[in-house]
Amino acid sequence: MKKTVLKAISVFFVLIFAFSYVAVAHAVATPTDPVPEDATHALVLESEGLTVAIGRTIKMTAKVTNVAQQPRIVWSTSDSSVATVNEDGVVRGIEPGNATITASATVDGETLRGDFVINVTKNSNFVRDLLEKQQILSYQYSYIDDYYYTNDKESWQYNFGFGKIYDIASPYILLEYDYIRVFFTYENKDWMLQMWKGQYGLIFYGGEIGIYNREHSEDGVNDWTMYNCPAEEDWLMMEMSLYHQDLQGNYVREFTREYDKYWWCTGFKNGHLREQEPADELRLVGRITFKDEKMAQIVADGLKECRLKESKRNDSVGVDQYCMDGKDVYFCWQNISEAESTMAIKVVGGTVSAMWLMPLWIYIIPFVGAFSLLALLVSAVL
Repeated sequence: MKKTVLKAISVFFVLIFAFSYVAVAHAVATPTDPVPEDATHALVLESEGLTVAIGRTIKMTAKVTNVAQQPRIVWSTSDSSVATVNEDGVVRGIEPGNATITASATVDGETLRGDFVINVTKNSNFVRDLLEKQQILSYQYSYIDDYYYTNDKESWQYNFGFGKIYDIASPYILLEYDYIRVFFTYENKDWMLQMWKGQYGLIFYGGEIGIYNREHSEDGVNDWTMYNCPAEEDWLMMEMSLYHQDLQGNYVREFTREYDKYWWCTGFKNGHLREQEPADELRLVGRITFKDEKMAQIVADGLKECRLKESKRNDSVGVDQYCMDGKDVYFCWQNISEAESTMAIKVVGGTVSAMWLMPLWIYIIPFVGAFSLLALLVSAVL
């Protein structure tokens, strides 16, 4: 009996060895699939990051698709005074600014190219590096244009919605901003589109665009009416740039939020406005793509009611103007504001002074606004 068992075990291992040998021999003997003659080639470029601080390096890689053997990659930079790149794709920051890093290769007589814009910053630190990659209290940081923003895709503020009462209470948590609102009804829902720009606490200024909705109601809108942050199917494609007037009167771009799907598009810069009320030294320029032309027309009419004037061309929208082009509404907002001059707390040159007191009920500060301010302050201090 024992001999039979041992014999069976031996046969089992012999079979395993035989099958393994055949499989390995087949794998070694089988040549790689040839590249089809009509296969198209492309150069794929990747980078460890979008930014690099002066004196620091990041690694870039490039590969060509549909080739039996990778060709030699040639690296170059558009401005060696800003950033250099060596033959291995290692980029070093030299001076603040932007430089285009190019990788090129020749395959079958065809020259392939790939470009990547690298932003060189004065300095970096652990927390900013962390905020660039992940959110803290829903806020993140971008070395490109040096600004903070809300990650609206995963923000806890999403659970609280928005209403007029937040704007009324905002001066009591040192938020002094201009705003315009468009209320409208579409697909049996009440909607509110709101834009903000101004001073956010002692050390930030910035701008926002938010879209909110709720089930349709005939009750109208008052100071206590609350709107929900919309479901994902109601988020809209939009982009936003904030400009700031310098001492020579020129409006200089501070940052741009790229064209993407948002319900809350934000951006905040370290700094202090010369005048907080009104915040017309800031200019908010953007585009919003609505669900259809009907929705776009309703919002365009709402902007007109907000006293923005219509422009005939989307590439020449002037100050406090809008232009509807299909489902897109372009705008440039600067001087118009629906904000009331009820600042109980005034921020001047980075210091705070009490102006006058309003009724006690107004001190009910929404937790959303308070925590949002705290998040910004924490981001700046870190």
